[in-house]
Amino acid sequence: MGSLRSSGDSIEGDRTLVRARSLRSDRAPVRARSLRSDRALARARSLHSDRALDRYVATELWFELGRYVATELQFELGHYVATELWLEPGRYIATERNGRSVAM
Repeated sequence: MGSLRSSGDSIEGDRTLVRARSLRSDRAPVRARSLRSDRALARARSLHSDRALDRYVATELWFELGRYVATELQFELGHYVATELWLEPGRYIATERNGRSVAM
């Protein structure tokens, strides 16, 4: 895989450009969304569960054979869920709705 670099809210590689966008849930109490690139293989899973608010906000990312997948699950009505993703070697970073970063 080619070199990856952080560039705002996108991840760029030789064959990959992925952007995580704001998601809105107005109609249902439970909403699961995913962003996926067909050109790449990867997995993402939740690292953090805020049981008091019934939401999953952090995502673990890793790359296999140049593929990328990001998933997010939200259990709130009528709220925006903004997920911004950055890749830094050896670190996983997810941004919660209130703008705080969770680094693993």
